[in-house]
Amino acid sequence: MKLTNSGFTLVESVITLLIVSLCLVVGAQPPKTVGKNTDQWLVTFKTRWQNARLTAQSQGRSVTVIFDRSEMLIDGEHIPYPKNYSKCVHQQISVLPTGYVAPITITLNGSPNIKMIFSLGGGEFRVSKK
Repeated sequence: MKLTNSGFTLVESVITLLIVSLCLVVGAQPPKTVGKNTDQWLVTFKTRWQNARLTAQSQGRSVTVIFDRSEMLIDGEHIPYPKNYSKCVHQQISVLPTGYVAPITITLNGSPNIKMIFSLGGGEFRVSKK
């Protein structure tokens, strides 16, 4: 009668520990979300901007959007800029009860710079990253 061990050998255990530790090291690296962070912020801005326009038109009052050094205020709500972005000059946009917005360009300084260009009239804007 031959006895067989059904346990793990030292080599098998070391290889398993090596694979698990490599997975943990690779998983611990911070994600590179520079582009994603700005894209998410732009989606948030677009949503808040549309809400500001709808609020101005439905409630018949002006809504003010303020661009400060480190954050944006839309009708009193604070929204921080993406990481490593800032604004040199304090600017503000007023959305009139008719939905009218005066033409203006807002630039957020970072890498790349984000320019939000508001055209004459209805409050539509386009984004340029340079």
